[in-house]
Amino acid sequence: MDPASAPADIPLAGGPPAPPVAAAAPPAAPVSDAPLAAFAPTRGPLSPEGAPPAPAPDAAPTDTPAPAPPNAQTPATATPLRADGGPPDDASGKVAPAPPPTTIAAPAVEPRTAQATVAPEVPSAPVAPRPASAATTTAGDTLKPVEMVRRLQHLQDRIAAGSVEGVATQRAVIANMDQAFASADPSVWQDPANARALISYFLSGGSPPVLRAIITRDPRPAIDEKLLLGTLLYTEGREDAALRELGEVDARKLPNLLGAQIALAQATLTVRQDPQKASELLDLARLLAPGTLVEEAALRREILVAAQRGDVAAFERLSRHYLYRFNRSAYADNFRQRFASAMVRMQVADSPDGLARLKDLLTVLDDEGRREMYLLVARAALMEGKTTLAAGAALRARELAATASRDAERAQVYLGAAEAVMPNRFQAAAEALKRVDRSRLEPADSALVDAALSTANSVRQADQLPLPDKRAPSPPSTADDIKPSPAMSRARDALTKIDALLKAAPR
Repeated sequence: MDPASAPADIPLAGGPPAPPVAAAAPPAAPVSDAPLAAFAPTRGPLSPEGAPPAPAPDAAPTDTPAPAPPNAQTPATATPLRADGGPPDDASGKVAPAPPPTTIAAPAVEPRTAQATVAPEVPSAPVAPRPASAATTTAGDTLKPVEMVRRLQHLQDRIAAGSVEGVATQRAVIANMDQAFASADPSVWQDPANARALISYFLSGGSPPVLRAIITRDPRPAIDEKLLLGTLLYTEGREDAALRELGEVDARKLPNLLGAQIALAQATLTVRQDPQKASELLDLARLLAPGTLVEEAALRREILVAAQRGDVAAFERLSRHYLYRFNRSAYADNFRQRFASAMVRMQVADSPDGLARLKDLLTVLDDEGRREMYLLVARAALMEGKTTLAAGAALRARELAATASRDAERAQVYLGAAEAVMPNRFQAAAEALKRVDRSRLEPADSALVDAALSTANSVRQADQLPLPDKRAPSPPSTADDIKPSPAMSRARDALTKIDALLKAAPR
């Protein structure tokens, strides 16, 4: 690496080591409706915003990371690493409790051997220290960092397959690994396998300050300098600088899983400037790591890129593939919301057969999954003012919902809001909205009922205005004479109110 291109706060190899940096991790980027907003890099490329936090009760996991800072104390309720480096399933399918966290071995001397007689104790011959490339637990078992990372990746693959327990466990595992890696002797990373595992770990959710502290020590990890520095810059969210380093790395020349992670990071860094290249990199990531969380993340992001490019065929093909293979992923709820928003904005939603094509896409889901998708599409269509699509999707959702269920109430709200602006349906829509049980609605949907009723009333008043007498000649008018009627102005104000409520509502 050209010394002139290195950031001033990262010493080059051979220079004096800088003290470990304990700065807080950068804040997560705000969630936006724009599909490509999902690509803002923070701590890892496995999800729109990195590794997921433990979900709150009755809440779906999100894509926002929060691994603990280096040397942080793990809560007493967290599940630490096992002696074999990871939390495999027990017979019940849940993660078993584990012994104290893994640390990195320091040189040690074997204890003296027991004596067979009462003669004065004679110390045994000195024993060579254990290799510094191994990690050791308090039980005395050894495990290399490469194996620790492999265990973490196995856990993340279970998350892609739908393990909700794995989301919470991942936080504890990453916190423990951060501590173990931060305390490792620099010689550990002179093993090329461990150095590659180091890069893979921080692309899987490791805390950036820990990597920065490792890089500032001598000797540096035995791996390509661009790969090392680029990973740090990427996890810190410094996109332009990260692209200068990682942009020259050929992911196909790396081991498959690490190459897939690098391709995923490169796609994140290039998607705004070159969506076509980002799609190719995401294809490469999927090919290099099939069946992993990396493939799930790459597929999820490639769908959003296809939507941004307006590639309907790719959007439908990839969406069908995701819904069939990863519908139970811990990230699937987030994907479904973004999918609904992206589809409504695409040309396919405006076509006469848009609802039929949506139905075809959702055939891979069960009734519950289809009902939720129709509700999401109906709400997204209301946000975009596409009332015909919103009404059609709400009707489909109501057909799939149990009578008097909360989802049936939601479907009725979206159907009523869509029909409130239709001259031939506003009265029936208003009556249906008045019968909705608001105690079962979210605050945003309850506010939508108020706005829709106001709109229906304004449309009714406009409909009751007397028609002009066609027999009486009308005086010529100018543009200044054409003013909206008070009723139509009220209707327009009500529609604006609906639009503002929808945009302000939680997505």
